[in-house]
Amino acid sequence: MDTNANSAPPQKPWALWAALTLVAVGAIALVYVLLVASSKPETQQGLSRFASGEMARLYVEEAPPPMPTRALQDAAGNETTLAAYQGQVVVLNLWATWCAPCMEEMPSLAALQRNFEGRIAVVPVSVDSEGDRSKAISELRRLSDGSLPFLQDMTRGVLFDAQAAGMPVTIIYNRQGQEIARLAGGANWSGEDASRVIEAVLAEQ
Repeated sequence: MDTNANSAPPQKPWALWAALTLVAVGAIALVYVLLVASSKPETQQGLSRFASGEMARLYVEEAPPPMPTRALQDAAGNETTLAAYQGQVVVLNLWATWCAPCMEEMPSLAALQRNFEGRIAVVPVSVDSEGDRSKAISELRRLSDGSLPFLQDMTRGVLFDAQAAGMPVTIIYNRQGQEIARLAGGANWSGEDASRVIEAVLAEQ
């Protein structure tokens, strides 16, 4: 009687090892994805749903840079930083007088500040040169009716700190100083589309 006729073929240890390795790698990848997702503020994860209408270009960076910390100069020539707004929802706007879309959207940013007075801080930072400083101060005062603070970075280093590809760019930070979303290009910040975004950030605990 042939005892080998019905016997199963010998198992290949390397095949079993490969299968177990694939399962382990898949499990690790799943845990990593879940950890990354849970590490983001809840508002940041869901804010992209507001990317429509005037906020159509709103997007969430996968790995946003930290809030810029470099020294800025106010209208009086004093140095300050964005840390002065710690604990507040900050709407940072990078602009210049030679940037037409920047100038066009500034009145709507001033309206956003008035609409949420005491609840957020709209902070325009000019990257105009020293020679255009006086012009930048007067233009911001005119466009915002004096409702927005003047800050300036003549080195333009803030653009690199914020990883801004162009101007204008508006970046929203939560109370913990974490970037929640950004919008590249001009937009109307005075309407309901922008208000819904800000209300969502303010609702974050």
